[in-house]
Amino acid sequence: MASVSFSGLATGLDSNTLISQLMYLERAPERILESKKSTINSQIDVYNQVTNLLNSFKTLAAGMNTATGFMGKTTSVGDSTVATATSSSIASPGSYTLTVNSLAKNERQVVDQGYASADELNFKTGTFTISGVATPITIAEGQNSLQGIASAINASGANVTASIINDGSANPYRLVITGKDTNNYTLDFSGLTGDPASGTAYATPTITKSGPAYQAGAAASFSVNGIAITKTSNIVTDVIPGVSLTLLKEGGATTTVTVGNDTSGVTKKINDFVGAYNAAMSQINKQSEYNATTKKGGVLSGDSTLRSVKTQLQNILTTPVAGIAGKYSTLADIGITTDRSNGTLAIDSTKLADALGSNFNDVVELFTKNGGVSNLATEKYGVAEQFRKTIDRFTHTYEGPSSTANGIISSRVRGLNDTIKSIDDQIAAMEVRMARKEEALKKQFTAMETLVSSLTTQGNSLINYLYRS
Repeated sequence: MASVSFSGLATGLDSNTLISQLMYLERAPERILESKKSTINSQIDVYNQVTNLLNSFKTLAAGMNTATGFMGKTTSVGDSTVATATSSSIASPGSYTLTVNSLAKNERQVVDQGYASADELNFKTGTFTISGVATPITIAEGQNSLQGIASAINASGANVTASIINDGSANPYRLVITGKDTNNYTLDFSGLTGDPASGTAYATPTITKSGPAYQAGAAASFSVNGIAITKTSNIVTDVIPGVSLTLLKEGGATTTVTVGNDTSGVTKKINDFVGAYNAAMSQINKQSEYNATTKKGGVLSGDSTLRSVKTQLQNILTTPVAGIAGKYSTLADIGITTDRSNGTLAIDSTKLADALGSNFNDVVELFTKNGGVSNLATEKYGVAEQFRKTIDRFTHTYEGPSSTANGIISSRVRGLNDTIKSIDDQIAAMEVRMARKEEALKKQFTAMETLVSSLTTQGNSLINYLYRS
């Protein structure tokens, strides 16, 4: 049962206010813990901000740690009506003369006669064959229509497809058989000999391999730099290494295909790389430094974890990549230098452009050395992979106390969260004691009020008695 408070009815004291003030003093240790908790939450927020920036940088670096991901090629075609072309990172810069004599074609066969309906049962039953298919194809009664024959062809496993077209004539429906490659196929319908019981005269499909409706299968014939080549597709991927050609125009059409290094694309990637690094470093500086003049510091001023992160990032900038064959082994060699005042990077765009223009592959190697190779010492990788691996050691998700993969930042955040939980437990225990303390004070003030009220009553009675005497 809650105690009853008379709040100064006898004494004239505001006991509720007095109790509230006393409890405020009692809760001083709680307020210290709450302040500490607020500071820790601010530290966690900053760690999360730094982690997000570092992970964004890591993602960008991961896309630049192999030659395939880092460098691109530009491809141009002198006459885009003759062919189109695309290049991958493995393509070598150069110019190629392409002459297309004839395009690859799939065989197209059309049944000679048109019919009024695609579903009408116009044909004899029995079997027919397609070259390349060992088992004859059966046409049963009820299947002996254009659509039935087309469905049987498509289900046969033959390297052709069948479809029905409508040519708009009086008997518009015709069966079309198209090869899936450049080979030519023979359909032999002579095994269709059975007439259904109705006695109606039924037909046997015929195909004439000539005329405008027929197209013979043929390989593409073309030349690259005067070397004659035939291919079974108009999409050619294995003639010029790293280049995919799509042939479009035949008849001896000639054009030039030019492959070059994508210096513009690589320059953008490097600029984005530096920008992401600077964003992370700027936040680290802001939150870890102390201003002796203003006597103010960042939320993580003096924090050893953040200081370690900054040191390890800067070490990559000054440590040469091991085993480099080209002329560049540090970012400074290509014009990317560190601002000593804050650790951010700056790009000498002229020096970078010169490096890409004269030694493109060496720049690529600086970023991508041993990309895709596992279990090497960190310094044996290009700078992109060095940053990716190093940042992963910072931000890798906390997996448990026994894991060796825990990131140093995620481990630190886990420790701070554990501290907050401990503080919450302490505050909860204090609140239990505070509730008991407040209840005791209320009882004491209530007892005092009761006593004073009783004494007042007795005094008034005595005065009245004396007055009457």
